Amino acid sequence: MVRCEKPAACVIALLLVYSARADDTSRSDYISILPGYVHPSKLDGTTGRGFTFETVFGHPFTDHFSLEINLNGSIFEAGVNHGTDFYQQSIWVDGVYNITSGRGHAFTPYIIGGVGLIRDDFYPNNRDGEGGIITLGAGLVTPPIYKGVMLRAEARYARDTKEGGINEPRAYIGLEIPVGRVEHVVETREVKTVEIKEVVKEVAPPPPPVVVDSDGDGVDDAHDKCPNTPRGARVDVNGCVVSDQVIVLENVNFDLGKASLTPQAKSILDGVAPSFTGQRAMRVEIGGHTDTTGRAAKNLTLSQERAEAVRAYLISKGVPAGQLTAKGYGSSKLLAEPERTQLDRERNRRVELRVLSAG
Repeated sequence: MVRCEKPAACVIALLLVYSARADDTSRSDYISILPGYVHPSKLDGTTGRGFTFETVFGHPFTDHFSLEINLNGSIFEAGVNHGTDFYQQSIWVDGVYNITSGRGHAFTPYIIGGVGLIRDDFYPNNRDGEGGIITLGAGLVTPPIYKGVMLRAEARYARDTKEGGINEPRAYIGLEIPVGRVEHVVETREVKTVEIKEVVKEVAPPPPPVVVDSDGDGVDDAHDKCPNTPRGARVDVNGCVVSDQVIVLENVNFDLGKASLTPQAKSILDGVAPSFTGQRAMRVEIGGHTDTTGRAAKNLTLSQERAEAVRAYLISKGVPAGQLTAKGYGSSKLLAEPERTQLDRERNRRVELRVLSAG
């Protein structure tokens, strides 16, 4: 509400109020979008290079202390066939201490630390697993650069407790965006007979566009030249399957002692078939494997029949026959040896796609 008797005095009062706003204090929830670089341990078989990305939701409790929820994904380069072999997904909770109390108005250094859970998706798949993660770091937030949006830079030390403990230095730079209601403490100044009261409500900018990766291969749909790749396959920067790799088709099972596919197996193969139509030059050997139960000669014959059953089903779903060969290995290539438990036998009974060439 503005009450002004003289227009010139009103203009002067407005200038005074807006110049005073630079000294206001504010606290609001915020989202931080932070791409960055990670230096993974070469003990994992990486080249020591990687890309990481954080999406952070923060809530300040005081001018100095905030809590943040951090969703993180990382991709590590392994240098194998010029592709990516290692992926990480993690979530953790951080405590943030602002060394100064001017966040949102001045350069604000801070320290940060947290704990959470991490999942490693490595090649080969028998290294996959979950563990804990501990992080510690420091950073800096700038004053707003546009409508409350600030620059944020951060350096972290992360320790993945899986496989005996792995250290990963990380560096990030991105944006911090206020969301929700922002409350300002606004000075009211009186110039002669003019009284101005102002209530400021800032509207958060729209969230960033959603990146869609329908086949989960790490390459978003807008840049994926080979859609519908099988889950677990290694791909190049264009999202196409690379040669010289083995893809285990999980839960492709058969009736006991037979080569007839179960309904669940057919459903899984329905999702695999489009990957061949999306990459016509790919040539794949379908490998059938059994456990050590029974006679070796019978297992070899059964594994061949099962591999051929998978090939026939994929052909019936539109896959060109020339892209597929079938071979039974019986119990000659065990993943778990010796077999001590039922779980070991289930791992050994499997169907694999061996990519012979990818074009």
